[in-house]
Amino acid sequence: MSDFINSDWCFFAFSQNKIFTLVFFILLAAIGSLLRWILQNPQRSHKLLGTFLVNVTASFLLGFLLGGSPSGEMITIAGTGFLGSFSTFSTAMMEANDALERQQKLSAVFYLASSIVAGVAAALLGLEVGAK
Repeated sequence: MSDFINSDWCFFAFSQNKIFTLVFFILLAAIGSLLRWILQNPQRSHKLLGTFLVNVTASFLLGFLLGGSPSGEMITIAGTGFLGSFSTFSTAMMEANDALERQQKLSAVFYLASSIVAGVAAALLGLEVGAK
């Protein structure tokens, strides 16, 4: 009988943890996308610069998160939920494509190359800082 009660309790605790993860995932995903929209708003700053800063910041924060050896739930909530909605690979690709369509090949290549180099460097820095 005690095994039955303990297994029910484990299932209840497990389901509560999954509900907590889901609720915070949705909440942080909404906050991440809202912050990205604010930073990319063309009336506030140059859109390319906003996308670049968002992606480099997200790379650093993901490195920082992973450097601290977080739980699976924390990776899901903060890494995938918040940072996944905060960063935007598709917008960076669209902006590079727009530059190519305007015959600005050098600008497109520079934008993509600097985004990748800065993103990787920021992630490495975040891993180092997060591990301390």
